[in-house]
Amino acid sequence: MIQDLRYAVRLLLGSPGFTIVAVLSLALGIGANTAIFSLVNAVLLRPIPVADPERLVAVFATDERNPGNLPLSHLNFKDLRDENEVFSDMAAFTFAPVTWSQGGEAEQVLLQVTTAGYFDVLGVRPALGRGFLREEDVQASPVIVLSHGFWQRSLGGEPGIVGRTLTLNRTPFTVIGVAPERFTGTLLVGNPAGWVPTSMRDVVQPGFDFYETRRGLFLVALGRLRPGVDIDQARANLGTISARLAQAFPDDNRGRGAGAVRLLDFRLNPTGQGAPAVQLSVVLMIVVGIVLLIACANIANLLLARATRRRREIAVRLALGAERRRLVRQLLTESSVLAAAGAALGTALAFWLIDVLVAADLALPLPLDETVAIDGRVLAFTGLLTLATGMLFGLAPAMQASKPDVLPVLKSESGSGSGFQGRLGALHLRQILVVAQVALSLLSLVAAGLFLRSLRHAQLTDTGFVTSGVLIMTVNLGREGYTPERGQLFYEQAVERLSTVPGVRAASVAQSPPLAGGGFSRSVFHEGTDTTTQDRVLVQVNAVGAGYFETIGIPVLRGRAFTRDDTARSPLVVVINETMAERFWPGEDAVGRRFRFFGDGDSTTVVGIARNSRYNGVAEDPIPFIYQPIRQAYSPTAALHVRAEGHAAALAPAVRRAVQEIDPTLAVFDVRTLEDQVSESLAPLRLNVLMLATFGVLALALASIGLYGVASYAVTQRTREIGVRMALGARPSSVLRLVLAHGLTLVGIGIAAGLAVALALSPLIPSDLLPNTSARDPLTLSATAVLLAAVALAANYLPARRATRIDPLLALRGE
Repeated sequence: MIQDLRYAVRLLLGSPGFTIVAVLSLALGIGANTAIFSLVNAVLLRPIPVADPERLVAVFATDERNPGNLPLSHLNFKDLRDENEVFSDMAAFTFAPVTWSQGGEAEQVLLQVTTAGYFDVLGVRPALGRGFLREEDVQASPVIVLSHGFWQRSLGGEPGIVGRTLTLNRTPFTVIGVAPERFTGTLLVGNPAGWVPTSMRDVVQPGFDFYETRRGLFLVALGRLRPGVDIDQARANLGTISARLAQAFPDDNRGRGAGAVRLLDFRLNPTGQGAPAVQLSVVLMIVVGIVLLIACANIANLLLARATRRRREIAVRLALGAERRRLVRQLLTESSVLAAAGAALGTALAFWLIDVLVAADLALPLPLDETVAIDGRVLAFTGLLTLATGMLFGLAPAMQASKPDVLPVLKSESGSGSGFQGRLGALHLRQILVVAQVALSLLSLVAAGLFLRSLRHAQLTDTGFVTSGVLIMTVNLGREGYTPERGQLFYEQAVERLSTVPGVRAASVAQSPPLAGGGFSRSVFHEGTDTTTQDRVLVQVNAVGAGYFETIGIPVLRGRAFTRDDTARSPLVVVINETMAERFWPGEDAVGRRFRFFGDGDSTTVVGIARNSRYNGVAEDPIPFIYQPIRQAYSPTAALHVRAEGHAAALAPAVRRAVQEIDPTLAVFDVRTLEDQVSESLAPLRLNVLMLATFGVLALALASIGLYGVASYAVTQRTREIGVRMALGARPSSVLRLVLAHGLTLVGIGIAAGLAVALALSPLIPSDLLPNTSARDPLTLSATAVLLAAVALAANYLPARRATRIDPLLALRGE
């Protein structure tokens, strides 16, 4: 083996051009696979750093009227925790953005508000300090456990951090611990800066009054199974308790239940309606796998070409008594050396790619932080991939090259291929590899093209509002200690002050800006309907100020918009969108109609119908939506909207100053234009396009190199034939057509095969991955086929052009 390795290295060093091309091709393929597998490993394969994760269960609410996994209410969680017989303990958490002040400009950070047993249930021991005590969940205790990442990035990894205080929402919190390095919570997204007990909810969630109602669904619950209890027993026990709660509290719990899944499954699919992290991981692994297969096909073709030039060497070895399996071993050793060199360079490339991905902070449904790393599992994957790659591109050429007809080859001094028994077999194998390359390239291009079409559709979608010229900034008055009365006064003063800023055409306020979630959802039912029936419908609601529709550019089609007279002392009114009007009062005029929100004593009157717009994402389907006047539905968190006469971003400093003239200590966050908001909502789709397009172009480049190499080799092999044709009077144009016809025939077969596979696989693509676009989009399929054909034509044209310049005398003299 050592002798084989030495000979392989010497042989490859003797052909630097071939070696460089092969190693770079493999490095690109193996590096891309290693980098993407590192991401997949961190998401799907690496266990959560908790004790015995297989015994942990996520508990969620179910609702007959609303599919999917829903959060639990606080009161229902406490009943489930106290009455269950299947869990040794339970814990729950929710998220809370807070204002962190450290002497300079305030910063917004995300916390998790947890029950005291959170770390105990998970079996997580803080790296520094301690976790929460049980009494800290009952008595207000301003303590915090920091995440390891926040401690390192924002606090410099200070060793004496335990015992220090952090100012959150103008309240000092004592640091009692730091979480382990790789523990970022139990969900893939929303990694918190720290954890605080639920006893501090009034500080970190001011104005959030859902803890004492069974209708407020906001808690993610966890439970650790008792020894001997399985997941089915847990579900049965939770179902029994839920049935009792539905009988005891019919207004709140009728039609609702509780479900459970293993925490590892819930982590990947928390809503129960699709796992975007898994879907994206599968797509990326398939695409980078295609890139590697194309690289392997390229190198296999190169090895077949080298085998033709080495036929005398192989024939001499066989004549001297070498066994065929010994020759195959030698040739496979050369392939393995190539694969190892490509893997070494590819691993270095993967380290660089991971650093780039983490630094870019991309909007992926996957964690891009210190948890993404090349560890032992990734290196093992790379090793197996290297071994498989060496066998994949080396075995067929080795088997083909090791069976020449020895005597004709030894007699032949000319270099023709007539001495090979398997000449036709080698030719057919190269043709098959070309077809496979083209088909695989088409698949990668189709994937990128479909996502590009989906992005283009989303960009051209009418959002229902005017995106240009609007500036948005967020304030949270609850964190600053504002009462509802002071908050309403601040909103009025802010809108009035902003309206006088030079360059401002209009100003208003809204609980939630467009494409940012649209506010809370509330149960709605027709006036006079029994609230315990299933006639209730969950509808999203946004509280907005007077002038909102004019500022944002949403036309009110019928009725009126809100005015300053719509106050807490006036009758309750709303403006609804077209979809709600059609679903609640089909064929009727909804203006003047009345309904009730669950929990309200008085009915609400529809005073206007606004045009449909997009509320949660540009690609969403039309949904019913309700606008309430913010003076009747106060929200401590709101976004100030300013419509500029010119470019909105230029107004940011003046608008910020105008707001802080009212309250100099008020923290203002997320100052951005509405165009930025729309762009942010498209960021995940745009990122998918970028990544798939990058790998698609890489696959196309490798395939074109392979096509060029095969065409060049074919011209070299047919030099004598072309010389004879030209000596007999063939024109250069006919020679050009001859060579192009051979190459493009294979390309056509490959394109047809790729289209057939793409159509066959299209039903497997989830519709939520490609909003507003069919996986069989004819324009995408035809455009990618034309693009690939054009690139293939260019790759074949250069060798074909060279064939027309062959000197017949030189070609014949060589024979």
